[in-house]
Amino acid sequence: MNPKQLLHAIASFEKKNILVIGDIMLDKYTFGEVSRISPEAPVPILRKTSEKFVPGGAGNVASNLASLGASVELCGVVGNDHNRDVLFDIFNEQGITTKNILVDTKRPTTFKHRFVSGVSHQLLRVDAEVTDELREEKNTLLTLVDNFIKDVDIVIFSDYAKGVFSEGLTKELIKIIKNANKKIIADIKPEHKAFFKGVDMITPNIKEAKEMTGLTDIGEMGEKLIKYFGCDVLLTRSEEGMSLFAKNGTRKDFPTKKIRVFDVSGAGDTVVAAIALGIVGGLKLEDAVFLANYAGGVVVQQPGTKAITKEELQSAVQQENHLEAVDVVPKVWGHEKWIENNEKYCSKLLWLKSGYQCSLHYHKVKDEMFLITKGHVRLEIGDKIVHMRQGNFVRIPPGTPHRFRGIEDSEILEVSTHHMEEDSYRLEESRKVE
Repeated sequence: MNPKQLLHAIASFEKKNILVIGDIMLDKYTFGEVSRISPEAPVPILRKTSEKFVPGGAGNVASNLASLGASVELCGVVGNDHNRDVLFDIFNEQGITTKNILVDTKRPTTFKHRFVSGVSHQLLRVDAEVTDELREEKNTLLTLVDNFIKDVDIVIFSDYAKGVFSEGLTKELIKIIKNANKKIIADIKPEHKAFFKGVDMITPNIKEAKEMTGLTDIGEMGEKLIKYFGCDVLLTRSEEGMSLFAKNGTRKDFPTKKIRVFDVSGAGDTVVAAIALGIVGGLKLEDAVFLANYAGGVVVQQPGTKAITKEELQSAVQQENHLEAVDVVPKVWGHEKWIENNEKYCSKLLWLKSGYQCSLHYHKVKDEMFLITKGHVRLEIGDKIVHMRQGNFVRIPPGTPHRFRGIEDSEILEVSTHHMEEDSYRLEESRKVE
């Protein structure tokens, strides 16, 4: 996929209007530190250090869309309570209108309160919710959607099984939306799968796909879901990326970059927002999934629920500036990647295998600096031997014979003046150390 096409699509997001229908929630995070157990009961005492509120469910989908620059029509139900006021204040700050959110005085605003020790160790979650299906609000919601469906570019269903989607209402919504020739992407709960036949794409995660199919093989899951729903299926697989099963029978896997998965909370909301915008931004389906894979990879590296920004997504798709896109140069002792080599300086990353050493060599012109970022390295430099570990660095002036040996698998950052291969003078070749 050409990054320029993705960037062009991202630039078009601000011209798009997306309708999100679903279960709107408020997430509260209370952060603190645990240093002792309560004398009253065998439970940890959390000393609060901070707290934050973020929209959840369909609200988080809307937040992601707004953060990516799109206009959002958000439909759902909240209670007549303080948590609704907090949510509406957040939506107003994000530029999301609340005029299409219905207020039900008989139910609370769906609320999830997480207590977190440190950065990401969740101790407890307290939920406040009523999941009964809508009654008086059904017709009002259908009327709202019917009134502005012609003005939106695509529709997202965000089902968290909190009461908005019942079988009758969902089928009526699909009928209205399809009569307007708009596409629907649905993020659904397994227990409601029968409601959503007729949508254009579903986006289950692995756990949800297993529940809906009773299968464990990814390929078989995709095939069964396509047969049941008659639509495209995007299977999200956390740190393993995504698999797209198109309704025409083709499959394409989208592996994610090697990243540290910090927290998957809200990642599915980000993915469905990004793929919807990619589609209406003119991308082919596979390319829209490619973009959504980048978006999901950004948010899982951050603690808690957080909407992705346009700037973050733009940066993520510029592959030429990512280490994984740099060619591997094999070596006897491991491999290296050249980050830069211009007339002024050179920068490389070296991966040195345990039990191997590079050639004994020197340069007449090149002036080098090495920083050990991982492992344990034995360095011969001139007539000295130095053992270096993570954080150690050394300068090697021109004319100095030197070589590295891996005591452990190690990573080394090299920064130097311009590298010229004819300036490398080898006295002994690289080899495995006996």
